[in-house]
Formats: sequence, C-alpha cells, structure tokens
Amino acid sequence: MSESTSNNSNNSSDLERCLELLRPGTSDESKFIGLTLMSDLLQISQDQETMTHFFDNMDFPFLDRMMQIGEYNRQESSVPKEAGVDATTIRSIAIDIMTCFSTHWEFLVRKEFKDRVPTMLSLLSASKKILKIMVRISAYPQVSMILTNPGYQSSIVAYIFDTFDSEAHEDAVMVFKRTFLIIQEGFKQNPKIVLQITKDFLPTIMSRISKPFSVLSETHKPEILQMLTESVAYLPEQYMQQHVKDHAVETRNWVRNLKSGLIQLLSTRQAPTTRNDCFKLIGLLLQRLGADWIFPEIPTTDTILAETRTKKKSSPATLVHSMESLSLTDAEIDKKFAALVVHLACVEARVLMDELADELSGTAATTKKEDDEVRQAKVRKEQVLPLVYEILEVSIGYLVLVSEDDELLERGLFDATALLKVQESLQAAFSAVLDYLLDLQTSKDGTPEKLVSNMNYLASMRILSVWLTEDDSLHAQAVALFPTLEEVVRLWFQELSLD
Repeated sequence: MSESTSNNSNNSSDLERCLELLRPGTSDESKFIGLTLMSDLLQISQDQETMTHFFDNMDFPFLDRMMQIGEYNRQESSVPKEAGVDATTIRSIAIDIMTCFSTHWEFLVRKEFKDRVPTMLSLLSASKKILKIMVRISAYPQVSMILTNPGYQSSIVAYIFDTFDSEAHEDAVMVFKRTFLIIQEGFKQNPKIVLQITKDFLPTIMSRISKPFSVLSETHKPEILQMLTESVAYLPEQYMQQHVKDHAVETRNWVRNLKSGLIQLLSTRQAPTTRNDCFKLIGLLLQRLGADWIFPEIPTTDTILAETRTKKKSSPATLVHSMESLSLTDAEIDKKFAALVVHLACVEARVLMDELADELSGTAATTKKEDDEVRQAKVRKEQVLPLVYEILEVSIGYLVLVSEDDELLERGLFDATALLKVQESLQAAFSAVLDYLLDLQTSKDGTPEKLVSNMNYLASMRILSVWLTEDDSLHAQAVALFPTLEEVVRLWFQELSLD
C-alpha cells in the first residue's frame, strides 16, 4: 500500500471518529475531544466533501456555547481534563470552525449558520476572525439581508466606534456600507418585502450613529460624516421617505442630532474633504426628506421653553458652545441650521464658480503641492455643485413662500433682517454664476455645439433662470446669455428629433 493511500485511509478513519464524537446527542466531553480532532483535520483538508460532512453532523447549539465559553460566557462551562485544552483554546477552535464554514457559500445560507450570527457578533471585539466572517456574509446576496437586523447592525456600529484607530476599522465600515447597498438592491427587486424586513433598521441605526455625531467632544466627527454620506447615498428616496413617514418621532430625533453635528462642522475650519461631505449629506437628505429638511415648519417663539431663554442670558454667544450649554430646542437648531446652510451654500457656489473660471482661463492649480486641491475641485464640480444648486433652488422657494405669507414670516426661520441677508447672499452667488456663464460662452468651449452637452453650463443656466424668475437685479446683464442659449436649445431639439 502506498504512503498516499495509507494517509487517505487514516484521514477517513479520523474523519469518521470525529463525526461520531460531534454528533448531536453525544456528551459534552465527547464533543470537546471531537472539536480538537476536527481542528487538526481542518489543517489538512477543507475540501467541500469534508466540510459538508462536518457541517451536517455538527451540534451547532454546542458550538454556539463553545464560542462563548470562558470569560465571554455568563454561565461559564468547564472543560474536562480529557479534552487536553483550556477554555480559551476551545473558544478559539469554535471560532476557527465557523470561519472555515464561512468560506463555503453553501453554508452561509443554512439556518444553522445564520442562527450563530448573534453569538458571533457578540464576539467582535474578542476575535478579528469574526469580522472577516461578517465581511463574507455582507458580500453574499442570498444571506446578506440578515445584516439589516437592527440589533446585529448595532453591534457592528458599536465596533466601528470602538476601533477608529485600528486596522479592523475599515472592514467594519465596509460591512456597514454594504448593508445599505443590500437594501438598495433588494428594494429594486421587491420594495414591499424589503420595507417590511427592514422596518426598524433605519430609525435604529440613524439614531445610533447620529447621537455621537452631535456630541461636541466627538473627535471622529469627520469619519462619522463620511460613513453617513457614503451610506445614505445608497438608500432609494422612496425607501427613506416611507421610513420617515412610519417613524416620525425617531426621525425628528436623528434629524436634530445630524443638524447639531453639521452646525458644529460648518461653524469651524475643516479639511476640504469634510466640507465637501457636509454639503453631500445635506444635499442627499434634501433629495430624500424634501425641503422640510432645511426649512421645516416651526412653532412661534412664544413656545420656546422659558428655561432655555433664562439660560441664554448668561451663556456664551458662540454658536458651537451655545449648543452644548443651552440644550437648544428643535426650533433653535432649525434656525441656526437653515441660516448656516443657505449662507455657506452661497459661499460654496461662488468658490465653485471661481474654480470653473480658472479652468476656462487655464490658471487652475497644477503644481504637485496643489494636486490635492485640484482633485478636491473636481469632486466639488462633479458631486458638490449639483447638490449646492439644489440647496439654492430650495432656498429661493422658501424666500418666495415667506414673502407671500405674512403669518409664515412672523413665525418662520428668519426675521426681516435675516431674510434680507439671505437675499443678499443669494444675489452674490447668482452674480458669480452669471459671470461664469458669460465667461464660458466667450471661451473656446463656449460654442453652442459644445454647450449643448456641457452639464455645468446646463445646470448653471437652469438655476440662474430660477433666480431670474424671482429677482430682476441681474436681468440687464443676463440678456447677453440669450442668443447663445437660443442656439443651444435649437441644437438640443435637433438632436432630440434625430433620436
């Protein structure tokens, strides 16, 4: 008999002995020995046939207990001396076995495996291998929806907040973001079922994340913002609107927290990427929550708590510090948030117009030192600019609304003086948009044939037209745009007819 044949025979014999020891109904002492033998066998072979034998014969409730044995188990189990290993080793072996099972997609969808997810999530901090298992689950469509369980995802979020400075942090964030992608893909196929399955997901997770985001002392606010921005982008508008409708109270709470955190970031000097993410999140939620996200209906000032007014007399005047020391009402946060967002959107629009103008003149930053600034300008042009324009359009609509409703003006977000400042900010922003358009149509890229497919031109012309409809201060200068615009419209209709 050859050595290879002898080894195969021995492995087969050991496999059968191991399966017999692990079979449900045998004593815990036998299973302890079976686990150690199984660990040795897995070092030799993890082929599909062997793994299937193990999976089909495994006592999973026992394996579940073994993952929690020792310091992580409230009802600590003892390991008999005959097993030859201590509790820590047994726990490690149990986790290793689940890790091996997770490499085979056929096992991920089995109930026996999915039922172990809560236990594994409770061990996230105890073993990095558990996180790798979650990464595999999140990547497999047939089982990944399980991660939308708010309890499961809360464990992942807690791990994210505990590991900001560790290598495992990025993997945990990836699992979190994939969960939102899972919802997006599932909602496309069966909206009703996904809404039912995830009915508690959004209010639970948004509340869980937004609370630390609103805390002044939270040093990782930019990282939380980035995670929120990249995740919310996956959620379909209809999905989010339905959740907001079904969970009004929870929505008010996490919206308040997000506004608090954004006020703190926008009120202080931040890296360009953080500032971009602020506008992205504001714009994304504007698309999903509507204009009320920035300009909600609020109660009259008479309803503001007397205690808050009393505290305000002796409190510091700075915007960010006042939020922590005053326990601001929703109405006060709404006012500060709306004023800050409109003003900074106007400033951002002017900055963007300057950057686009620099591109036209060929004076945009090109040195190695400024490469990052160039990349950020590209992100602002392609991602931030459209969202800033949406904020400006909603702001125009709000100004028109309050100008036609004296009652709304009296109880609205801005008094007459503040409204005048908002109007002045908008005028400056649209003056910059107009200047850019005039420069663009006189440049080498300003021919109607090029402008008809230039998204910056089309978007800028559209938002300027919205402003010109409501304000006549720029009418005289805007007349110069009309001949080129007429030609662009004519070419667009020609191309449309050809299609």
